[in-house]
Amino acid sequence: MTEYTIQVLNQSGFAKSYVIFQEPPAVISSGADVEVFSNAWVTFPSLLPGGYDKVIYNDVVEAYWGTIPSQLSPTVVVNSGGFADVDTSTQDSVTFQGTSPIGFGSVTSGLAANTGAYQIVANSDFTAANNYVFGMAKLGSTPIPTPVATFLAQPNVTFDVIPVVKFYVSDGCYTEGEIIDVKSFSTQSVTIDFTGLPQTTASIVQAANGSFSVAYS
Repeated sequence: MTEYTIQVLNQSGFAKSYVIFQEPPAVISSGADVEVFSNAWVTFPSLLPGGYDKVIYNDVVEAYWGTIPSQLSPTVVVNSGGFADVDTSTQDSVTFQGTSPIGFGSVTSGLAANTGAYQIVANSDFTAANNYVFGMAKLGSTPIPTPVATFLAQPNVTFDVIPVVKFYVSDGCYTEGEIIDVKSFSTQSVTIDFTGLPQTTASIVQAANGSFSVAYS
């Protein structure tokens, strides 16, 4: 399996924090329209001038469920939950149970989801008052996957989640797993997309004027 590296070099002249987040997946629902939020995936806090950090990852994704303390909106950090190993190439499906024991059941392969997707099937044993969320997670800077995309869980609804393999880097202070308002970024962000490229490393530099550049190697 191919591994990819995103590394960030701070040449801004100031101490800066950085965040990496992923393009939200497309979510197809058997119920109402689905609003998908991006989470802060990897953070590099307080890089001094001339400092850099990096993350190494692969294309593996996880289905995840979690709980939130309030309405799903920017600045909310997803609380504890659980994960399921899913494979979009076999269009895996996993069922969520909202009453004890809460969590995902076993994963079923066999083309249950749409092409390029995995599927979360919600039972009808919970309500909006439970504050459950579903989404997609990836391994990043810790051994535990971090949510990269989140949407509200709805009972008795099936969701097909189609990952989009595109990432963004911007400066800013965030907590990993925190819902971020992508549209509110006051600073420029840079796009990382390895699709169709033979290279596996993206090097991002923030210059003294605050602008970002990316080079692939």
